[in-house]
Amino acid sequence: MMKYVFKKTRYRILAPLFDLAGSIVFFPIKAFKKNPPLDPKSILVIRLDHIGDFICTSPVFENLKSRFPSARITALVNSASKELAFRNPHIDKVIAFSPFWLDRRDKSSSLRALLRVIKDVRNIGFDLGIEPRGDILSIIIMWLGRVKYRVGYGITGGGFLLHKEGKYDKKAHIIDRNLTLLEALNIPVAHKLPDVYFNEKDKDAVEGLLLSPKSGGIAMTEKEGGARNDGSATGLDRAVVIHPFAGSKAKEWPRENFCKLIELLKENGYSVLLVGSKGDNGVFENTIDLRGRLNLPQLACLIKKIGFFIGLDSGPANIAAALNVPSIIICSGTNIPQLWIPKSPNVKFLYKDIECRPCENKVCPKAKHECMEAISVDDVLGLVEDIYHQHEYAVNKNK
Repeated sequence: MMKYVFKKTRYRILAPLFDLAGSIVFFPIKAFKKNPPLDPKSILVIRLDHIGDFICTSPVFENLKSRFPSARITALVNSASKELAFRNPHIDKVIAFSPFWLDRRDKSSSLRALLRVIKDVRNIGFDLGIEPRGDILSIIIMWLGRVKYRVGYGITGGGFLLHKEGKYDKKAHIIDRNLTLLEALNIPVAHKLPDVYFNEKDKDAVEGLLLSPKSGGIAMTEKEGGARNDGSATGLDRAVVIHPFAGSKAKEWPRENFCKLIELLKENGYSVLLVGSKGDNGVFENTIDLRGRLNLPQLACLIKKIGFFIGLDSGPANIAAALNVPSIIICSGTNIPQLWIPKSPNVKFLYKDIECRPCENKVCPKAKHECMEAISVDDVLGLVEDIYHQHEYAVNKNK
């Protein structure tokens, strides 16, 4: 029996009923099993949720391109991820769309935009479609877009619209779940690590920003021949990129804690580069404020160059982890971060094990946000010193 992932009772009741009705209607079609294409000329991969989820899907694109080098691979992604998708060398075409059913705050999303996407998918004509999230509306996009062979998870319903349905393991890492669908198609999985790409223009933009008087003309000691412990060359010493923002209230660490952390980092000789979007508000003193001045590939370049990141469970944290940059990620009890953020030996997760974890809430229903308030500034500083000493060892070893 299909195990649905809904928490709300009404959805757990409606989804099986919807699938039962759909299975009856589509039985004549499903009775004739269809084999996956042996040499697809056009492949669609849908990843309409968050930036981190797209990053964790990057191995899917790489493995598909390795197996079908002549195929044209299209990524249908959330508009927030489009710049990262454009930089990915394994993606030939990008369709960007902000799904209103996943983010109702985005006013640019509409039913009309959805219909345009379906029309684009239909006009291109795909031999193979892969939807690793298990989103029923994304599955419907493939069906209405007349994708010839559709693969995905039916965990929110719509499994009857798929030609091959993967076995969903909720306890597996998101990257492993994504790649399971390729294995179900007998596509070799040689690449399991996610990656984030940026180009020379992105590097030049970051260099120009760091030297710009508007950003304070960042002046930090250069280390000749220095290297971070991820092996990346850098000319910046004692600097850290901080992203104190999150996509939901439940993932936020108290603002005053971040301010105190920044103050203490400054006292210990760190230059703090504050990153975020234009809409990320708040006063953070003693920082080089770069909010709204970087696109995502440029942010990735900056994080790689500085070589040290502190933030919450968010898109930039996923970028840092995918780049294998030494990072401290402050996590709430919303989910199990080890299952959702790219695996990296350089990432340190900071969280408290409490009774209600994982809750999957976007807003903590309790009077006290215990899982985040229990994490102290000293907890973070202890990890900062650990990472710094590891970095110093790497620098000395490479001299």
